[in-house]
Amino acid sequence: MTEQAKSEQPTQINLLRHGEIDGPAALYGRTDVLLSENGQRQMRQQTRKLLYLDNIISSPLRRCSDFATEIARIHELDVKIEPDFQECDFGEWDGIQFDDQSQHWPLMTSFWQSPEQHPPPKGESLEGFHSRVIKAWSSLLQSGQNQCNLVVCHGGVIRQILGHVLPADWQDGAWYSQLQIGYGSLTRITIPAYEGALPRVDFIGLPADVGHENFA
Repeated sequence: MTEQAKSEQPTQINLLRHGEIDGPAALYGRTDVLLSENGQRQMRQQTRKLLYLDNIISSPLRRCSDFATEIARIHELDVKIEPDFQECDFGEWDGIQFDDQSQHWPLMTSFWQSPEQHPPPKGESLEGFHSRVIKAWSSLLQSGQNQCNLVVCHGGVIRQILGHVLPADWQDGAWYSQLQIGYGSLTRITIPAYEGALPRVDFIGLPADVGHENFA
């Protein structure tokens, strides 16, 4: 492809949430859990229609980076590990199972209702999380311009990016409770190749078990 032809290509960014993890339901932020066999299957199924990729970027956590390495081998690419695409650090709640009998439960409930006002004890603030994710996103828009990019990351990260791209209130608890970004789901954002083009959200949270021949 000539440089002129390349410059006329839109910038495509595929945001892939990691698949199901091998562990109980919990707040997994910095906790480095692995994928279950089903989680690996979900991600392979989701990416089999991505026939061409220029770049693969991954969170450093193994539920993302292990699969990113696998698909990079298929596409004969290197993986760029981006620490700022890591999930939110949930502090004292990180890795704690969801249990309504836990002493943490009342505070967790407040967190889900108003995450900006009730951050996890010794954890990352929502504003801090959002800022670091958008810093990495802005860098990706430059380095991956006019290319097809795959970012293997987390549900929280994808919500921060969507909250930045769309006219949405990412500080509202409803943004996290009502926006479904399931395991192994794919979200696509495209930026047309002309000056001043705004990002276009093509689809959000496409499940791994839904046929998407029209989205390749």
